[in-house]
Amino acid sequence: MGSQNKRRRKGKVDRRQAAMNSQLELVELILGRNEHDDVVVQSSIRHLVRISRRHRLPVPESVRHLYCKTCLIPFIHGENVRTRISGGQRIVTCLSCANIRRFGGGPKFHRKQQNR
Repeated sequence: MGSQNKRRRKGKVDRRQAAMNSQLELVELILGRNEHDDVVVQSSIRHLVRISRRHRLPVPESVRHLYCKTCLIPFIHGENVRTRISGGQRIVTCLSCANIRRFGGGPKFHRKQQNR
């Protein structure tokens, strides 16, 4: 009975390692998006998010800010995304689905108060 558990664990570790390798390849595709077609980049973002969710892996930080979490469209600054800075916080608005994400600034009570 102990040998079955070892086999299961080994399969789980191998599957997780394969998912991490796939993630790295997709990250390379996304970061080199000037060399690839837009359809390939959008498809690789969808696959990256899907693999990350399926295997409970975090999306790598290098690409976390390059796409919309809601509609999974790659950000092209000036075309489909608006970036504003307010009170030391970066506010990114996706213009295709109107999703708003806020980066930095910490909890609300730590943010700099605006003079009104």
